[in-house]
Amino acid sequence: MGIIYAFCRLADDTVDENYPDAPQRLAALYNEIKHVFCGTPQTPLGADLAAVVKEFNIPQQYFTDLLDGMKQDLNPQVRCKDLAEHLLYMYRVAGSVGLICLPVFGCKNPLSTEYAKTLGNAVQLTNILRDMAEDAKINRIYLPLDEMQKAEVSEQDILNLNQTPALKALLLIQALKAKQYYKDARVLLPKDDFKALLPARAMGNIYEGILDEFIKTGCSLRGKKIKLNKIRKLLILFKTWRERP
Repeated sequence: MGIIYAFCRLADDTVDENYPDAPQRLAALYNEIKHVFCGTPQTPLGADLAAVVKEFNIPQQYFTDLLDGMKQDLNPQVRCKDLAEHLLYMYRVAGSVGLICLPVFGCKNPLSTEYAKTLGNAVQLTNILRDMAEDAKINRIYLPLDEMQKAEVSEQDILNLNQTPALKALLLIQALKAKQYYKDARVLLPKDDFKALLPARAMGNIYEGILDEFIKTGCSLRGKKIKLNKIRKLLILFKTWRERP
């Protein structure tokens, strides 16, 4: 898991750290993934990753999907025109990571695939809402534009953090949608993979806690970035560990 995290972190930093050569760095990651699955990794991390994907039989497509999501963030203006694009982006940057992890966790039930995708939607939409102010500063809006238009919220409302009643109402709708994704994921959770999915369940519970805090602020885009303190996280982890299917 440490090796998988290192690769995902590297991919994320490639598009988020304002590197002038970010497209070239991302292209190098695409190339390295091809080498990893051909058995000819070119970097130490690639060599470690090659051993992991071979041991756990992880499909190459999931890594390509992840990088495709990173590629979207290289656009000078990031937008999702509709729900389909919004869902595709969330799958690429979150759901794909869940699918990469399932074999490592030891999951056997095919339903765990849908669980991972749905939980990925929940976590990523939580991230989108929590980080909206930061993303607005670099001209990124991940909410579906057609839903914004229907709610009478303009791109400038978000980019300028104009917390109009319409924007707050839209953010609450999105927060409740994320809440429903968490509920749907729990319904999909297969009992025979319940223990194997402990790390995923713990992460989901922590991020749902972040979403609850966002809702408590009145879906505000101002103020400090929402984080849970260590004691709150430990309590959530203990509660998750005590859960039974």
